[in-house]
Amino acid sequence: MTHSATPPERPFRQKLRILLLWALATAFIILNLVSRPVRPGYSLIESILEQTGTFIIIVGVIGRIWSILYVGGRKNSELVTQGPYSITRNPLYFFSLLAIFGVGLVFGSILVAASFTILAYFIFLYTANREAAYLSHVFGKDFDDYARCTPLFWPDFSGFQWGRERNFSPRALRVTVRDALFIVALVPVSEFFEYLHSQGYLLAAVTLP
Repeated sequence: MTHSATPPERPFRQKLRILLLWALATAFIILNLVSRPVRPGYSLIESILEQTGTFIIIVGVIGRIWSILYVGGRKNSELVTQGPYSITRNPLYFFSLLAIFGVGLVFGSILVAASFTILAYFIFLYTANREAAYLSHVFGKDFDDYARCTPLFWPDFSGFQWGRERNFSPRALRVTVRDALFIVALVPVSEFFEYLHSQGYLLAAVTLP
């Protein structure tokens, strides 16, 4: 079990994770202001990156919704081990990471996609480890047995189980859709700044591969 400075008797507060992700989003917007990809205008590579990125974003958004249908309203009060939670203990974080990677690809730079994805991964990994300490305290052996056969982050599909039919929380679903739309909104923002660069309204200080 990962040790944490946060007392395991209390659930991990998400405020720091949210602030760090807001900081990443702000950094991405600033990056769009001062830079553009090496390949200005239309190119086959740029088209492939955009289409691949859009597909990955869609997978990430659908994955987040799928995950919240299983855990919404029950987080920290019930040990959910089925559906997406049978392949990874943190599917919401995993699918969010996919969406972030997709946004980077739509920007048109593999370097940007990799950099922001790595930074977000460490934020999610830190949060997941802190949460695991609390869940181990609350659920004891049940959680420890679950953790032994289910990866913390990267999915393992060999143990997938659909599980029984579940009720979901409409409020949790609304929050998840809102968060997903925030990530998706970075795409038109990026496209808008690219348009300003292409028309000469903004001058890029740097170009990125």
